[in-house]
Amino acid sequence: MSKVIKWQYPDFFEPRREKLVNLLFSEIIFLKSHMKKLTLNENTGGIETALDKLDYLLNTLKNNDTELSDKDFDKVVLIIYQIFKEIVNKLEC
Repeated sequence: MSKVIKWQYPDFFEPRREKLVNLLFSEIIFLKSHMKKLTLNENTGGIETALDKLDYLLNTLKNNDTELSDKDFDKVVLIIYQIFKEIVNKLEC
């Protein structure tokens, strides 16, 4: 039964650090692919800065082999949220 549950809900059993790394990979790829679509007239400086922050956070998580506690996991998720909030604010202006 546990094998069936693991197969159905692999994200639930995935370690926190791996969840964040996978999230950051997908978001960085998404942002980089959409940056190429922006015209030169649009302001891409804010997105580039946010990409640098996400990349730094990704490298920090990849280089850290220890599992994240609930408190650390929540902090990293809030940091990611703040970075995306900055992106949205820059795009709205």
